[in-house]
Amino acid sequence: MPLERVEVSGRIFELELPEPAALLEEAVVGERAGVSGWDPYWGLLWAAAPVTAGLLLRAAPRAERCLELGCGVGLVGLAGLAAGLSVTFSDQSGAAVAASLGNAERNGLAGAAGLVFGWDDVPAVPGFDFIFASDVLYDRAGHEPLLNALQHLLLAGGVVWIGDAGRQHAEVFARSAEGRGWRVRLYDERLRPLPRPQQLQYRLLVLDRLSAG
Repeated sequence: MPLERVEVSGRIFELELPEPAALLEEAVVGERAGVSGWDPYWGLLWAAAPVTAGLLLRAAPRAERCLELGCGVGLVGLAGLAAGLSVTFSDQSGAAVAASLGNAERNGLAGAAGLVFGWDDVPAVPGFDFIFASDVLYDRAGHEPLLNALQHLLLAGGVVWIGDAGRQHAEVFARSAEGRGWRVRLYDERLRPLPRPQQLQYRLLVLDRLSAG
């Protein structure tokens, strides 16, 4: 498998990436099994991931139980591990979770676990006080399942970070979240408040709930 070295805030992470043919084959198998919305692109390193990883390295909140949603190859979760967090990688693709766990081992990072599930079929597991994700808002059809998953998985008083590269659907997601009782704050790549983000400008969406709701 191809190896890629990625520098994040002065730290080098070595990632093993899947072959493109393997991704397409996995997508075909998923579609034949009747799994809707299968994403064959989890093995790509998406634009917002290195930025979100850098924010985690520099300013990760203190948390006991942390979950990465849509982990892909795991770069953001690796940054969480490097920041001293205990991270559970999760994805609907078992291959993605396995790749993330393998990359954690490759980089000498301990404290990782894995969960395989889709956002519309959340497992009954203990909750998490910090949930993070990156590049997961590109498809509007996934917004409601994502919000449902967050509601089930986030502990009272917990926080959610979602990094986005400035795609148009991020604003739609933020409005939907606010309509369901979430507080949404936006920050730039330096964790400065971002009241009026521009299209294609990185933003970190920080979500929390002041009540169980």
